[in-house]
Amino acid sequence: ATVAHVASMDDVPGAVGEYLRGENLPSEIVMAPDATLDAAPWSDNSLLEIRRGAPVESDQVTVTSAPAAVAETGTLAMYSGPDHPATLNFIPETHVVVLPAGRVVKSYEDVWDSIRAQASDPESGRGGQLPRTVNFVTGPSRSGDIEQTLLLGAHGPRRLHIVIVDGE
Repeated sequence: ATVAHVASMDDVPGAVGEYLRGENLPSEIVMAPDATLDAAPWSDNSLLEIRRGAPVESDQVTVTSAPAAVAETGTLAMYSGPDHPATLNFIPETHVVVLPAGRVVKSYEDVWDSIRAQASDPESGRGGQLPRTVNFVTGPSRSGDIEQTLLLGAHGPRRLHIVIVDGE
């Protein structure tokens, strides 16, 4: 996994474009229909071709936000739901995650506390419902199960890039 820091959401489209160019990846991305991502001026980067929704097998890059991350282990907590299909985390070869720094918590227990608080908040629109699934992601997918040979991308993306947004 790789990490970049930006000062604000205004800097996110440029950081994503720079990462894709640096890795020689296509500029076509699939993005979650996500309020956090909507705060970034994506139209300022005319080189990015953005499609909203769930990815298909031929898609190579997705961009999502993460509702939480665990400082203790460097783990992202990804929730699934109507605004964030779980397939965004697993199908493409490259997953770019936008993470506001204020969402980094100390421990896994803090993530569960955050999930419960969001579900019970009347303004969240969740109506007390917890996410369908919570996936904890610590780096790109890898497995050594088959003949003890390391295989990248076995159960998800080969590359994980996290853009931490330091400002509000």
